[in-house]
Amino acid sequence: MRKLGRVASLVVNVGESCQKYNLEENDLPPGLRSILRSLQNELGGIESLLKQSAEIGPIKKALLRKDLLRKVKQYDGELSNVLQTFQAELALDARFEQIAERRKGIPIGPSGPSNVITSIPQEPRSPQIFFGRDAELAEIVHMILTGIRGSRPARIAILGPGGYGKTTLANAALTHPQVQEQFWGARYFVACESVFSSGALLVELAKTLGILDGGSDASWSHIHAALSSKDSIICLDNFESPWDQAGDMRNSVEELLSRVMALNSVTLLITMRGTMRPGQTLWTKPTLAPLKTLSQGAAREIWEEIEQNYDAAAEELIKAVDYVPLAVSLLAHLAQATSPTLLLKEWNESQTKFIQMGQTHRLSNLEYSIQLSIDSGRMRANPPAKDLLGVLSMLPDGIHTEQLGRFKEILVDMDILSDLRTLQQCSLVHVIGERYQTHPIIRHFCNQQEVISSKYKDLLQDFYINLASSNSSEAQPKYHAEMVLEMNNTKAILFDLLRSNYGNNSKLVEAIITFTKFHGGIGDHSDKLISQTVETLQQRPSDTSVLIRCLQAWGRLYYYASDIENAKAKMQEMERLCSSSPYNNSSLHAEVLRDLSEVYQLEGALNEAEVSCQKALELHKIANSVLGQANDHSGLGDMYLRLSRLDEAEASYREALKFHKIANSVLGQANDHKGLGDIFLGLSRLDEAEASYREALKFHKIANSVLGQANDHSGLGDMYLRLSRLDEAEASYREALKFHKIANSVLGQANDHKGLGDMYLRLSRLDEAEASYREALKFHKIANSVPGQANDHKGLGDMYLRLSRLDEAEASYREALKFHKIANSVLGQANDHSGLGDMYLRLSRLDEAEASYREALKFHKIANSVLGQANDHKGLGDMYLRLSRLDEAEASYREALKFHKIANSVLGQANDHKGLGDIFLRLSRLDEAEASYREALKFHKIANDVLGQANDHKGLGDMYLRLSRLDEAEASYREALKFHKIANDVLGQGTDLHGLGKVHMERSQLEDARSMFEKALAMHKKAHAPVWQGLDQKQLNIVLSKMGKATQE
Repeated sequence: MRKLGRVASLVVNVGESCQKYNLEENDLPPGLRSILRSLQNELGGIESLLKQSAEIGPIKKALLRKDLLRKVKQYDGELSNVLQTFQAELALDARFEQIAERRKGIPIGPSGPSNVITSIPQEPRSPQIFFGRDAELAEIVHMILTGIRGSRPARIAILGPGGYGKTTLANAALTHPQVQEQFWGARYFVACESVFSSGALLVELAKTLGILDGGSDASWSHIHAALSSKDSIICLDNFESPWDQAGDMRNSVEELLSRVMALNSVTLLITMRGTMRPGQTLWTKPTLAPLKTLSQGAAREIWEEIEQNYDAAAEELIKAVDYVPLAVSLLAHLAQATSPTLLLKEWNESQTKFIQMGQTHRLSNLEYSIQLSIDSGRMRANPPAKDLLGVLSMLPDGIHTEQLGRFKEILVDMDILSDLRTLQQCSLVHVIGERYQTHPIIRHFCNQQEVISSKYKDLLQDFYINLASSNSSEAQPKYHAEMVLEMNNTKAILFDLLRSNYGNNSKLVEAIITFTKFHGGIGDHSDKLISQTVETLQQRPSDTSVLIRCLQAWGRLYYYASDIENAKAKMQEMERLCSSSPYNNSSLHAEVLRDLSEVYQLEGALNEAEVSCQKALELHKIANSVLGQANDHSGLGDMYLRLSRLDEAEASYREALKFHKIANSVLGQANDHKGLGDIFLGLSRLDEAEASYREALKFHKIANSVLGQANDHSGLGDMYLRLSRLDEAEASYREALKFHKIANSVLGQANDHKGLGDMYLRLSRLDEAEASYREALKFHKIANSVPGQANDHKGLGDMYLRLSRLDEAEASYREALKFHKIANSVLGQANDHSGLGDMYLRLSRLDEAEASYREALKFHKIANSVLGQANDHKGLGDMYLRLSRLDEAEASYREALKFHKIANSVLGQANDHKGLGDIFLRLSRLDEAEASYREALKFHKIANDVLGQANDHKGLGDMYLRLSRLDEAEASYREALKFHKIANDVLGQGTDLHGLGKVHMERSQLEDARSMFEKALAMHKKAHAPVWQGLDQKQLNIVLSKMGKATQE
């Protein structure tokens, strides 16, 4: 059909040209008459074949099918030969003009002055509307002027898709003031849109230059003479028309182009659709990149230059056409008669079809411009490329480079790489990121025209509906990664199927339900597909259970997005449907109640959550659903863990594990072991925590659960951090991050960054800690995770405290406390109060410090957090030490040490021994002080805690100073200073310098002592430590007083 269309077009062109030049048949050259007769014969044969086929009955037609097909192929081949001969023979407009001139008696024979016909040269026109291409224009003008000043004129190709403003840019370059000044009277614009051969191009060039003769050799001699006489600039516009031909014809066009390029007096521009530059030419380097779409601002300027009614609808329109210049310009012209609002409505109904000015021309009809690219010579030379274009037009995300092998399997008889090359060369496909994609306008056009064949459409639909039906939690990593890569394409295909009369509607709906759970679980909370599915089901007779399950998937989307109000509304709607249908008190009803329980948990309505989950459990017992009961027990475990009711949580997870074993649910058992690991971590039963996480990891590997493995590695990271095995902690968090990225879990990645932040804080790598906490906060905001954001703010507070940025520390702790209250997190609130206690202690606001520590202790007891209680007792010990209530301080440190041993916290025990050392120092029990400091240093080394080691060395320095062992004191202070610098601890460095000042005082090294106290004072000011500033100033005054006396003496 395409070939018949081309024949019809050629015949019409012949008739119009004969009429235009008043020609008879005998006026035509013999070769042309022969070709036209051949076309007539072929068309007659095809007409006879069609009539014969129409007249015979279906049975006879079936019997004669092979013979008819053979004749069709025969005519197809003969028609191709005639068309090829026709293209090689002539350029229509040029031939007819020559014939007409011959009839008028104008000589066009051998070259000579008397044979030259003059015509008015076509001047380039300055574009009236020109926005968004200033950078490209400046680059072109620079290349032109640089070429003129150098030894070789510029050769520039302006490439890009149709409608991107290549011609406009070329005219802007030719009419630029500096170019006009350089080439005054010698700027030529050659329109090549209707030129299809080198001969026609030669004639068109001669016409533009104002000379025309009959023979190509003679014409070239005059063209050569004209172009050699002075410096000139020529633009060959739409050069793809003559160049985009087969074999010899393309070579002859390139040969002519190279002859023009060989002239050092000629600067040359060409504009071409596509991304390929013609061969046989050395283009100016660096070459101009193919044009891209405009910016939003430039597109708006074009609209407002044409019509002054730009509004929100116009904004949506230009965005819909992706700011393509031609589309924006045509829409703005249409807006002169139709409001943008109505145009937007028409776009939604008709897409590209209505964007035209009523003329079949590339500059006034968007679809015609697109069709020119699709019907180009390169596309005709590789017909399967159009099939691939149809495939790509079905896929908004195109084909990812990692999926090329997969698509070779799906589209078995297609040479994908070859077809992609052709599509790229024609600017019908672009590589965006790592994906081969069609432009949205081209995609809309191809889908309207149904470019894709039914064969490939069926193959695509089968692939994507099977992909959507896959259980992501059990998929192997490479298939899970494929599901993530193809998510938007899957969604688009499912939408198309939903809008069509797909044969297997139940399979489609099941696929949509499964797919909705998948994309919600990886952070895509868009509900358009599932809402459309529910609307479709409500308009058709359908099983209530299917509608309930769709609403369930919809509700879980809102749950994943932490949209409590809408999640609760959907779950309650499901519950009402169940209660008023045959599914009342069924296993499905139980699932709905369990989902409702999770929403109540998110809302903080924990009593309602427990009641709903217990009711689900009862219904699953009645239904004798083993798996249902297992999941209910697991849900109760999750809830009790949130409530810090750890004994009940453990009992629920163990019950869930029992039922999941009976149900042979590998994934269920994996999740139960993970839950038990979290409990044991909270109870500081770290050996059991590690064993549970490793068991969970084993089962998640068997189940091929990428997300599960990620969470297990994250749990192991938390456990290693508690054990101060920091290298293993980092490795586990990074492994978790890798898997969470594969699973596209936003929340998981957030938690991993938080874990890395905690680890960097322990290593005193504070810049990296801050970066990790901020990354975690970014992801937790995207995931809409309230508890996550709370924990990130707490981490930032701890970091600011270490940096002595106390105002920021307090702000972060208070922000954390606010979010932990919203999340109803008892443990979180406890940790925030503990952080505030540390901050108040640093500010010497000791009453507030005590109140905060006691509030933290109250919440940690409720949460049954052994480690938390230990840290609170440690904080109280520090406060009592500052108040010189030494008996209470010792009691608090010993209580902290007891709890830290239970919690198996190496770091905690180290800090407790350090506190006891400080007490013994104050009580002058120096042997016990030294023993405690050395015990603290031993544990801090095991914990790899830089700051802790710094403080231990400082304590030893203070002790040696008391014993007047000055060399050992100095060595300890200097070691402390080294570690405090590594830890970036400003306060610590100040106290170390103060200690060194005292050592120098004892040695009567007054100048050194003054220097140390001055440095200490500066550090303590930076650390906002008023008590220490007072001590520094006091010692400095003593030194200065002694130095004054020494001077007098």
